[in-house]
Amino acid sequence: MQTFRTKLSQVETALRDATVHCGHGYGSVSDEAVALVLGAAGLPPEQPLSLLEQSFPVEAESCLMALLDQRCRHRLPVAYCLREAYLAGLRFIADSRALIPRSPVSHIVAERLAPWWPEDREPGLIVDVCCGGGSLGLVAAEAFPRATVLLSDLDEQALSLASENIALHGRSDRVCAMRADLLSALVSSSADVVLANPPYVSCAEMAELPPEYSAEPRIALVADAEGTELAVRLLREAVRVLAPNGLMLMEVGETWMTLEERLPEVPLLWLELPQGGSGVAVISAQELRDWDAAGIL
Repeated sequence: MQTFRTKLSQVETALRDATVHCGHGYGSVSDEAVALVLGAAGLPPEQPLSLLEQSFPVEAESCLMALLDQRCRHRLPVAYCLREAYLAGLRFIADSRALIPRSPVSHIVAERLAPWWPEDREPGLIVDVCCGGGSLGLVAAEAFPRATVLLSDLDEQALSLASENIALHGRSDRVCAMRADLLSALVSSSADVVLANPPYVSCAEMAELPPEYSAEPRIALVADAEGTELAVRLLREAVRVLAPNGLMLMEVGETWMTLEERLPEVPLLWLELPQGGSGVAVISAQELRDWDAAGIL
């Protein structure tokens, strides 16, 4: 009899032997093995420890072998294999139309942007720019139940996935998806919060990434030669778009050092994230206006 425990051990060994790269929402091959085994059995992530001693369903064996083939031979990330991902406790549809949800900004958003956003004030409009599948904006919709959320992206494929995730979460009453080039389509001073996770991987960095990243849409990863062009554009456009007391959270990952070199006089505040990740800046509308007036943006 094959138990869930023995099956997990077999899958973990297969993943290690294939030297897969874990970097798309799962921190280890052990975590990936759990996700694949439960996914093949059609079970949700939260399970009691007693499941380990139960028999692994025979009818799930072929599904698990197919998932392992996708993961080990074709190097598809687990979220694409299972067509689902989790962020800040929420489930999302995930496929190759958009990046797999994994932004560390999500933990800050889920905590209602504390301590940078006043506890007693609800944002009117939250914009998730370069939204991909819309996960970050939908986390914001969960955290701020009275806010309107706009999911914005230039890629129509990503927006189609974002629309499916809006429907999955039943948020069509106050969350919408719109095709736009960064913040250009927004009215001046209209956004209370801008959440920005633009493409920021340089061409050189992209060439060195593990093969799992090639499964994701290149348009969502690669910016320009050095990876800072879209981030700089967003900072400049946010000057116009943010409301007077607005706030912007922007993620640029390891490109943060290059961005500082490009804007040496802009004192960006980079957050230390207890959940991991780097290159996340929090910026007030007033700071943006001051930097713009000083001509340093």
